[in-house]
Amino acid sequence: MSAHHPDDLTLLEYSAGSLGLAQALAVSVHLGYCLQCQSQLRKLNALGGVLLSETRPASVGANDDQIPGRDDAQSEDLDQGFDQLMARIESEKPARTETVVSKRYHNPLERYLPASLDELAWQQQTREIAKYDLTNVVDMGSARITLQKIKAGAKVPVHTHRGNELTVVLKGGFSDELGVYHAGDYIARDPSHHHSPTALQNEDCICLTVLDAPMHFTGPLMRWLNPLLAWKA
Repeated sequence: MSAHHPDDLTLLEYSAGSLGLAQALAVSVHLGYCLQCQSQLRKLNALGGVLLSETRPASVGANDDQIPGRDDAQSEDLDQGFDQLMARIESEKPARTETVVSKRYHNPLERYLPASLDELAWQQQTREIAKYDLTNVVDMGSARITLQKIKAGAKVPVHTHRGNELTVVLKGGFSDELGVYHAGDYIARDPSHHHSPTALQNEDCICLTVLDAPMHFTGPLMRWLNPLLAWKA
């Protein structure tokens, strides 16, 4: 079972259908591996109306363009409603039909891949790192969507990100400065994180990565790559 998951707010937005498409893709792939999040999502789907039924509706003026925010009282009500919802979810007994539920979740990447992960036409980036670009195939706005393959034991040079990066491990695993990750794990990184992922020794690591801005190498030997990674408008 996965040990790293989307946070509660991400799952709530996924349940409500308000999550961005690229981020929703990463969550969907994770769900195919994770019984815990499947169970959590079932509860969110069942209790999703609590926020609407237990909070005051915001007053709506004649011009909707003039109501981009909420007043303090409304914000407090929504915060309390969210806390109440999450408390009720946590108090629910674990679903006894998790195995049945898992059959409803299929890896959505399957429809986009012409072959198995091991048989894809991988594009070598270095001797030990390769990618399979799905950006034009999946077509989810400005996000860059790729599969990354790192040879067993190989290390990605230290880098950060100009935006957000979502990673779902599909096969094998890797470690970085913040933890160890295995198949199904969902990892979120932002510009505050500097890391150097290293594939575990036992097998190649394959991950789905979703980027909303280019990565940025920070090591002195690899900075020359940054101009090559800039995205074309």
